[in-house]
Amino acid sequence: MYKQQGISLLESLIALFVLSIGLLGVVGLQTQSLIHNRAAYFETQATNMAQDMLDRIRANSDNASTYALGVGSEVIGSSLSAVDRSEWAEDLATTLPSGEGGISISSNRMRVTVRWADTSAPDDVRQIELVSEL
Repeated sequence: MYKQQGISLLESLIALFVLSIGLLGVVGLQTQSLIHNRAAYFETQATNMAQDMLDRIRANSDNASTYALGVGSEVIGSSLSAVDRSEWAEDLATTLPSGEGGISISSNRMRVTVRWADTSAPDDVRQIELVSEL
């Protein structure tokens, strides 16, 4: 009787199939990791820019009421608050995909909203909102 040595072609094909299924799983995980890493990066940028605007308002607290801005509104004027809002809106538009922001001020409460396009989010839009006291 003949004694087999080594592995047969069928056994090696099955091993290759199992290995390829495992590698496809790893590729899928890597893809999801990249998507979520990008979303986290944009959320960090949005939070930093919202905090930047809160700091600008605090630095010019005597004119805090002039910082109001509707989400996506155009900035008009040449005062310090207009320059701050214009620079901030430009930074949002260049840093975040379809980035836009809004500011509302009521009494001593500031509310800064940042919105941007994100395909990994429901409805393809993400938004953060920071609220602080003057």
